[in-house]
Amino acid sequence: MKDVLGTLERWTAEGRRFATATVVKTERSAPRGPGAVLAVSEQGEVAGSVTGGCVEPAVYDEAQAVLAGGPPRLVSYGIADEEAFEVGLPCGGTVHIFLAMTESDLVEQLGRAIREETPVALAMEIAGSEIGKQELVSLNGHFEPGIDGDTFYLPFAPRPNMYVFGAVDHAAAVARIGTFLGYRVTVCDARARFATRERFPEVDEIVVDWPDEFLRRAPVDERTAICVLTHDHKFDVPLLKVALETPAGYIGAMGARRTTETRNERLLAEGVTEEQLGRIHAPIGLRLGARTPEEVAVAVAAEIVATRRKAAVPA
Repeated sequence: MKDVLGTLERWTAEGRRFATATVVKTERSAPRGPGAVLAVSEQGEVAGSVTGGCVEPAVYDEAQAVLAGGPPRLVSYGIADEEAFEVGLPCGGTVHIFLAMTESDLVEQLGRAIREETPVALAMEIAGSEIGKQELVSLNGHFEPGIDGDTFYLPFAPRPNMYVFGAVDHAAAVARIGTFLGYRVTVCDARARFATRERFPEVDEIVVDWPDEFLRRAPVDERTAICVLTHDHKFDVPLLKVALETPAGYIGAMGARRTTETRNERLLAEGVTEEQLGRIHAPIGLRLGARTPEEVAVAVAAEIVATRRKAAVPA
């Protein structure tokens, strides 16, 4: 929904009516997951995608029917359907798509909530007596899109935090790619001459403080990514001790293998357990042979995504 929200807000401002088609469930392999949206305006304009092209023409026709006054509807496309040869998914999966009119005031509310980073979920009735009803509700633990009874919940949580420690050459590239991945990025360094807006113009926040002291009071949850780029033991060891006390989903630390081994020895001497050390991705980033800051940033981003998606990666 976020990827089409700008278009929906423009259509709303122009007074245009539109229908939305939302993926609410998939089975087996599917090009896009629950929450993917395709919108069709009354002028026939299209925004977004529900399958990357496999069934878009058929969904477009369904949306036109809704715009013409037809009722909200839940439609399914898959390899087992009679329509499969015409509009089926070549990947062999099944996708369930709900179509309904979306009111302009709901778009305005959603846009405001996202900009203010207010945690909300779009609750969409996809069956029953209130089919087609859409409203914003409290997130209430709905961090993943899914169906509960007759209701499909599409969550809009605030951006997760990425903390980049060490205002070094690689930090700007890591920060940029963190923003690209949808993180709220903070760069922290104890050295004021390095942690400047001129060096990091695109990040959300710059903090001049001892890294461990800052992290101790910073908000951290399971979606947080912590990137330690200082590779200086006086910063790294106390910082990583604090990081390992948090529920952060990703903790990575820069440094060659020898630096990593020495740092691990110091952490063990400080009371960190072998199990805790296993949470640290070090040397940081997937082994891609990266050399430039931009290449290192790609390696770090790939490792963060793999960790978040619990994907198996080569050692």
